[in-house]
Amino acid sequence: MDQVREGNVVIEMGGGVFYNPRMEMNRDINVACIACLPEVKSYVDVMAASGIRGIRVGKEVPRELDVTVNDWDAGACRLIGRNAAVNGVDVTVTNYGANTLLSSTRYDFVDIDPFGTPAPYIDSVCRAANRAMGITATDTAPLCGAHLRAGVRRYGAFPVKTEYYSEIGLRVLLGKVAREQAKYDKAVRPLLCHATEHYMRLYLAVEHGVANADRMVDQIGFIVDCAACHYRSPLPGLSVTPPGRCPLCGGHIRIAGPLWLGRIKDDLFVDMVIEVIRGGVFGKKERALRLLEILRSELDVPAFFDHHRICRDLRATPTGVDVLLETLRGEGYRASRTHFSGVGFRTDAPVNIIKNVILKMSP
Repeated sequence: MDQVREGNVVIEMGGGVFYNPRMEMNRDINVACIACLPEVKSYVDVMAASGIRGIRVGKEVPRELDVTVNDWDAGACRLIGRNAAVNGVDVTVTNYGANTLLSSTRYDFVDIDPFGTPAPYIDSVCRAANRAMGITATDTAPLCGAHLRAGVRRYGAFPVKTEYYSEIGLRVLLGKVAREQAKYDKAVRPLLCHATEHYMRLYLAVEHGVANADRMVDQIGFIVDCAACHYRSPLPGLSVTPPGRCPLCGGHIRIAGPLWLGRIKDDLFVDMVIEVIRGGVFGKKERALRLLEILRSELDVPAFFDHHRICRDLRATPTGVDVLLETLRGEGYRASRTHFSGVGFRTDAPVNIIKNVILKMSP
């Protein structure tokens, strides 16, 4: 039987049991995030397959945790039990469907990493998570607007396909979770949310009470976008009246949402995760640190700009992104890179200022 070594564990792969090596960094960051949440005493990996995610949490998080590893497939559960024993990890193995388990039991941290969409399970996750949750989505096409009707059906939102589609997708997913959580007079607070390759991942703290839920709902709204001139603007609220035409160029306006307009990370939490990754043994350490350090430095401004797209429309020659950022800062604006794109940037400068700066810098 094939074996996989990842982190501090060795996992056997049974016939037909899914393992994705491309998600190793996801699991590295997951271990570090749980380590940075001392209030979490119980953890469940709801769709475990080989059990590698939950077993790594049980083995690598340096404190006592009540770890449950669940899968609906009985053969996978037997494999999970063997893998836990081989690695000397004490976990509870359960054999239920995800919604069945989460409808009957509460956990401090609920972790769901499905193959595809998490949409059918989000309500159950919101009911079962006492302190925090981790949610992965790999159905990026519906979330980002490429499969528009599927996105509308699954997430109750209109995910317009823009040059910053990955951010739209993450914010649509976050907005869906927030709306589900609000039904139970609870709130989610983003700790660390990122889009990487083929997936999106949310780490969210859970806050209880009507006041927290109301403040959370105030962070939901829409993004108004003009494809012609790159104007975009947040439009808070669930009942909104978008402008009929673009206020800058008079072009056609698109509106994406409802989606999350607030912060997508907590800077202090990201700092703690970086320190855990930096000091630990992780197979994808360098890659994880690059992602987290860019995420930590990102401005909390919705909707990044694509440098190359603007340059193409202006018929301007692109400079380096860092040179552009320094120039914008020199003009008195805030500016940063974004983890969503290597040629993307965030700034509080209006789009006409951005264009003027790019044109001045173009040879």
